[in-house]
Amino acid sequence: MLNNKLIGIVALAGIAQIAAADIVPVDGKAAIFDAGRDVPTLDGQLPPMLAVPDGANFVTLPEVTGLVRAHHTLEWAGPDGNTSTLNDTDISSFQGISGLVHPATLPLVGVFLTDDLPEESGTPSRLDFYDLGSEFASLAPEIGQSFFIGDGWADGSTLQEFMVPAGATRFFLGFADAGFFTGEPGAYADNDGAFIADVRFNIVPAPGSMALLSLGALVTVRRRR
Repeated sequence: MLNNKLIGIVALAGIAQIAAADIVPVDGKAAIFDAGRDVPTLDGQLPPMLAVPDGANFVTLPEVTGLVRAHHTLEWAGPDGNTSTLNDTDISSFQGISGLVHPATLPLVGVFLTDDLPEESGTPSRLDFYDLGSEFASLAPEIGQSFFIGDGWADGSTLQEFMVPAGATRFFLGFADAGFFTGEPGAYADNDGAFIADVRFNIVPAPGSMALLSLGALVTVRRRR
């Protein structure tokens, strides 16, 4: 009977750690620099927001589908961005959210925020993905630090983990855009397309809840004897 008890405990513990999942549409005009705002301040749309569940330690995006483009004369591209444009992404920080440097243009990006409105005085440094690369296994952004997500996979085989910073209560998805992808954010109005993102938060149960789950598993097994 010992093996049955252990199986019951592990099964319940596994259920407790199943990721909180959402399917999120991300319009090509979703301006990541308007994250946390009530109304758009740029020429795009507010980015979609997800509440960060209690106990979440990282988020994954196992599937991102769709195509976007920054202008009707440019090629459509997937979530890793367009690498055929003349410029790369070199966008300035704006409204308390850091800018972004990346070899591709219009990739899927994200940002974590607290319940507070981002402030210019607290803007973190820009992440440079020429230095970091795009094929990392995990990334630990700061509050208000925009970051590359792309298709959510490293080398097509490793599901990337984006660590939830301490104090984060909201997670946003969108795009970093600017005129010629350089300087102050903007130029969202002529973007086309959208992505559909499968977003999953990994939740670490509190020690007390794990103890209750284990006790519940033992009681269940004993009742079936």
